[in-house]
Amino acid sequence: MRKASAGWRYGKVLAVVWILLYAGTAGGESPRNSSGASRSRSRRYWMLRPPEGYQYTVKPPVPDRWLNVTVAAHLQGFGSVSEETMDFQATIQIVREWRDPRLLPLPEGRPFLPVDPGARLWTPHIDFSNLKEVKVASVPHKEFQKEPNMWVTADGNVNELSRYEIKVTCSMSLQNYPLDNQLCSIRMDGFEGVLLAWGNPFIWGGHATEPLLTDATAIHSQFRLREIEIKAYVNSFDLRVEGKGCKYSSYICDYRAADACLVDNSRCADTLSSPECDYCTSFPGTCDKHTKTCNLLAEATSKTFTSVEIQLHLSRRLAYHLMQMYIPSTSIVIMSWVSFWFSIDTVPARVCLGVTTVLTMTAQSSRTAPMPEVSYVRAVDIWVVVCQLFVIAALLEYAAVDFIRRREEHRPQSHNNGTLQVVCTDPKVPDPASSCRTPPNKPCRSRSPADRAKRIDYICRVAFPTLFILFNIFYWPFYLCF
Repeated sequence: MRKASAGWRYGKVLAVVWILLYAGTAGGESPRNSSGASRSRSRRYWMLRPPEGYQYTVKPPVPDRWLNVTVAAHLQGFGSVSEETMDFQATIQIVREWRDPRLLPLPEGRPFLPVDPGARLWTPHIDFSNLKEVKVASVPHKEFQKEPNMWVTADGNVNELSRYEIKVTCSMSLQNYPLDNQLCSIRMDGFEGVLLAWGNPFIWGGHATEPLLTDATAIHSQFRLREIEIKAYVNSFDLRVEGKGCKYSSYICDYRAADACLVDNSRCADTLSSPECDYCTSFPGTCDKHTKTCNLLAEATSKTFTSVEIQLHLSRRLAYHLMQMYIPSTSIVIMSWVSFWFSIDTVPARVCLGVTTVLTMTAQSSRTAPMPEVSYVRAVDIWVVVCQLFVIAALLEYAAVDFIRRREEHRPQSHNNGTLQVVCTDPKVPDPASSCRTPPNKPCRSRSPADRAKRIDYICRVAFPTLFILFNIFYWPFYLCF
């Protein structure tokens, strides 16, 4: 259902093509034009075959070094992103357009013709440069294998439509994981004097306002698509040449509004081909175009080539990690503070609670997603370590409190006729051995170890939450904003 609506903008144009061609066939039009390329007739429509003497290995004639090739793309699916293997999966439909006057003229009255799938035409040498795997999916089913994927217009423009399922390399920096932003790209290089540029080919029609469309309902990933930059730039095999990487054309498109399409995905199942759903399945974004003059294009040598690139600016969705890591670990830390309100005499309860929180936090820290072995510390590692320190500190705090309390049982005592005596010296003459430190005009009062232990518990009731709140105040702005 999604595939049926994904290419609606140029699908309407192709539908008109079949209708016109079928009408021409029914009218009995001659299958061969004596002055141009030969045409083969199928049982449904006319298809073009190259004329005699056509060499598919030879580039069409151009006045200078470069043959202009216009590129447009439809990102039809964006799948999972793997931090462990540093790649992502996508489904993309690419349209390429170039001019080949050797195929002219077409039969009179025909604005365009499909190319016979059995014919061999010259096509530009364009390669994906950062792929791990690629699968050409232009022919979805065996019964459609004779359907053409190339068309020729009356002015000699050849349009080629291809659909790929790809796995693309994406080098990620995981210092801020899972609060990170990533930049992944799909790059194509054009060789043999091909000048690649983003634009609107013929079969793209006048419906698409931008050279890149995205099926916003098919972005199923842990990332949010914030922005897409598509650019065309000059490249060279010479690593030290000046001007390499100059962008002569680029579009910067804001895609933050695409999230609304993902929320409304279920509604589109009942209202297929409605204006709202068509807008989401061919989401153009809000784009700004920039152009620049590159001297290296004019001074091009045999080592110079051009590239087009789709840069995906991704922001990780935090909801999953909040539910699986941050909220559970915060709950464990808070639960460890409950022991501060227990009596210092409830040894089994406080020890059991402390050990349980430590073991639970240790198990929780092992739930992080599989990651490559990196030599730096990630944001989630810092969070886990700090939470573990808090629960361990709460357990050690009770060990210290219990040690102080037990000192009272082993403390030497002074007895007079079986009665405990607290002896204080003259307030005007302080006794260095005495633990009594009172002002001269106030009565002397001794603090027992149990009182000091209770005092430590009282301080920890305030100190632990305060320190944890301060840690969060520094942690979240640092990793989200910097």
